[in-house]
Amino acid sequence: MHALKNTMLPVITVGGVQIGTMVAYTILTETVFQWPGMGFLFLEAVNRVDTPLIVAYLIVVGAIFVITNTIVDLIYGLVNPTVKLFGGK
Repeated sequence: MHALKNTMLPVITVGGVQIGTMVAYTILTETVFQWPGMGFLFLEAVNRVDTPLIVAYLIVVGAIFVITNTIVDLIYGLVNPTVKLFGGK
């Protein structure tokens, strides 16, 4: 039980990165299966050179990565209370 706290941290880290990667790689899935969605919309924007839509998509995907990593850091504190979330002595 004592080792579980320490071994869960890498598992949580990889899980958080995988969530962000799944969102980023929806372009591939939507292209292969011709499903309408954010990835398909992004590819259409690239084909039409719709710069504002491309920038908006990249901001949304970037925000999802930032939010996911923030949630992962907060979960660290719940799983292992010895992990410091804020700087201090």
